[in-house]
Amino acid sequence: MTVAAAAPFREILPRNMLPLGFGSGALLSKRRTRREALKLLEAAMDCGVTYFDTARMYGAGRAEGILGELAARKRERLVLASKAGIVPQSHALHVRAMGRSIRLLHNVAPSSKNYLPVPSNYLPRFGAFGLVEFRKSVETSLKELRTDYLDILLLHECSAADVEETDLIRLLDDLKREGKVRAIGIATGIEETVSILQRHAALFDVVQIPNAIWNMNVRKVPATNRLVITHSSLTSRFKILLDRLLSDERMAAEWRSLTQVDPRDSTELAHLLLAHALNANPNGIVIFFSSNPSNVVANVRSVSSRAIDEKQIAGLNALLARKHVAEFLDASFRDLSF
Repeated sequence: MTVAAAAPFREILPRNMLPLGFGSGALLSKRRTRREALKLLEAAMDCGVTYFDTARMYGAGRAEGILGELAARKRERLVLASKAGIVPQSHALHVRAMGRSIRLLHNVAPSSKNYLPVPSNYLPRFGAFGLVEFRKSVETSLKELRTDYLDILLLHECSAADVEETDLIRLLDDLKREGKVRAIGIATGIEETVSILQRHAALFDVVQIPNAIWNMNVRKVPATNRLVITHSSLTSRFKILLDRLLSDERMAAEWRSLTQVDPRDSTELAHLLLAHALNANPNGIVIFFSSNPSNVVANVRSVSSRAIDEKQIAGLNALLARKHVAEFLDASFRDLSF
């Protein structure tokens, strides 16, 4: 399985490129060291992943630097996509001062922990599309990623109003002309994406949206020859689905019958959902993440070997069309953004 890239991307995306991208939004955590995070990236690359997605804000501004360690050694093997528009502010003084005060209160009145949590020092700032700030963000990304250019630059959580700023559009053109960016796109919610494309479709080469079986946002994107990238087919919501299948024998039996996959096996279920996401976006890229190197390899091998076939995907589509399944998904995920 490879990406069937439209003409504008044939120079950017390698021929026979695997249509899987590895995301770094959750690359760093309190339980994962920098070295462990790098090993995840290396595991993805070593088993065939070419496309790596990151952003200036990820990991409080540190994720790009870890990916940069890999890019410094293997830049020619990587397609790098980053985002600008959200600025990491990991050292907000007023937040740290507030945190110290709340910790003191917790010592004096322990019950206050139940209703007054310590705020995070990391407060990202959205809407950072001012010309000076935006260019600085891109230049910082290039420095952290240890590269002279980004294959793709995405406007992070932008609105239709943001992209109507002619000075910003001129800056994007300048970055392309300077060779610092090869393609420009948007990475935002489905409603804003549709709104932007209805008014400014010609401005962008790439669209990145959340997509999963409970929303199928990819079907809402207007038909186009631009590159469509989806993410969030496997998220924390996956556990909600798995828990339901573990507790509901009838639904589990339906899944097993129609998809020939044991829905109570988290690995098999993940492979099914990933294959479904790729099938729904046949000429694009699907971003995934796993915190376990062995799961990274297993996911990639599942896609490369076509472990899930068209009949199984058709079975899942038939299942999703059943009223009680649709009602469960709607009730479980209605209020979630992706």
